[in-house]
Amino acid sequence: MSIARMIMENLPEDQSPRHLDVTASNVFHDLASVGKVTTMREVFDVFKQLSKTQDLVMFSNGAVVATRKGLRGYG
Repeated sequence: MSIARMIMENLPEDQSPRHLDVTASNVFHDLASVGKVTTMREVFDVFKQLSKTQDLVMFSNGAVVATRKGLRGYG
């Protein structure tokens, strides 16, 4: 499973905001539980990539929200 897919699966479909640090930690642990070895830096880099492609939005207050585009693309 890709890091991007795991990130999108950790964001709610109702587009309610989640805290970036908590979501990144959840993604990191979910990936570890399925045997995918990664680093937190890699996880945060994929968050930035998904933000650039407008699959999610990261706000300055630390919140992260999935976009409709991201939910359709990874859902």
